[in-house]
Amino acid sequence: MGSAPLTAIAGAEPKGNVAESSTHVVHERARQSSVPGLFCILSANTSRCHSSARPRGEHLPASTILLIESDASSGDVIQTVLSGVGYTVTTIADADKAFPKVAEHQLAIIGIPSGKKSAVDVCREIRSTPALSAIPVLCVGQTDEVEERISFLEAGADDVMAKPFDARELEARVEALLLRFQRSKDMTAVVSSDGITVTRTRRTVAVHSSRGGVGTTTIATNLAMVMARKKPDRVVLVDLHLQFGQVATHLNLEVKMSLADVVRDEAAMREPELLRTYATRHDSGLHVLAAPASPELAELVTADHVDRILTTLLDSYDFVVIDAGSWLDERTMTAFEHAETVILPVCPEISALKGLHSLLDYLNEAGSVVAKSLFVLNNQFAREILKLRDVESALGTKVSVELPYDAFLYLKAVNEGVPIVLGAPRSIAAERFDQLANAAFITNGITVPPPVEAKKASRFGGLIRR
Repeated sequence: MGSAPLTAIAGAEPKGNVAESSTHVVHERARQSSVPGLFCILSANTSRCHSSARPRGEHLPASTILLIESDASSGDVIQTVLSGVGYTVTTIADADKAFPKVAEHQLAIIGIPSGKKSAVDVCREIRSTPALSAIPVLCVGQTDEVEERISFLEAGADDVMAKPFDARELEARVEALLLRFQRSKDMTAVVSSDGITVTRTRRTVAVHSSRGGVGTTTIATNLAMVMARKKPDRVVLVDLHLQFGQVATHLNLEVKMSLADVVRDEAAMREPELLRTYATRHDSGLHVLAAPASPELAELVTADHVDRILTTLLDSYDFVVIDAGSWLDERTMTAFEHAETVILPVCPEISALKGLHSLLDYLNEAGSVVAKSLFVLNNQFAREILKLRDVESALGTKVSVELPYDAFLYLKAVNEGVPIVLGAPRSIAAERFDQLANAAFITNGITVPPPVEAKKASRFGGLIRR
């Protein structure tokens, strides 16, 4: 396969010294133009680019990268490779001028800085600054010597890449660092000022009801959409209502593959990127793993399949929302085990409360699901049959969110396939879904629960015994 210097392929004029500060952004259209299969090999003495047939993904990264590099050829190669996949790269040669700019970026790459400081010195300075602890540092070694890599790691580098390397390695290392640090921030525990409450981000939420028709799919769809608007292409909604799932209907999606197809592919249940190909993408950036097209196909999906799929999804998505339907079996219980929050909708009427009562009693005996449950009161009736305080008294706990009654809004959303948070973002219902997303995903306070016996004795009062 032929090769040529980078400047010849990219059509750039030869450069002498790298500019003190230059920002270069290549958009998606440019990425698909003159060098569709470009990859570069960078060594201490040469930088050459070759053609490769490796396919690109559709997701365009939006991260900003600071490159501290005084070598013109090295800087050009690194900037071209990373800009070509959508990153915004700022190159600064002087270490002293670069240091104040580190905090403005999401990743720092250190090559050969100009000035008195070495690359190891710059790395050590960044890592000794507490305010920059959340910025990953990738150091580029000029040789393949073990001692050089060790010196970078001892200085606090998060990763070290030695010359020569090609574009695929650079892309992979950058993406892995950014993803690892983002997930680390998402999962970081936060201690409140009182030193008592510990909070952390939750990543998997299941929505389930003891009977159909109480808004399980509406809640799951809007909840997932709220998160997808914050993180497009990083949220997946799994329709685990396997026999008659309607998530695709609620989103007006034409589904070509479903969970029944996934379970036939052993590799997909192991490999995150392959599993993503079975998801249908909504225009909002929400991904959907749809329920099987017919009830008989639901039997193909086992509890083991559910376990493996949900485990693999977390390696590819930041957040997972599960519509667990209203059927309780081993597959549903497996989803509960994975979920850090279980949302249980309830309607303000006696039969719904009795059904929830039976479900909670079973879950109390089966495990710890009740301890991580949130209750949503869905007001489906124009007249108030039971008040909020009556429902809370029957549950023996607070209702997290109360969805307002609306004779038109919910039906319109389902019929048009446009979730409320998209179709009516200023409505009270949309605000409540935002509140629910915050309660379900963002915080996880650890508190001292009341005695178990006291909870059981007080959960359901005279309402249930009617």
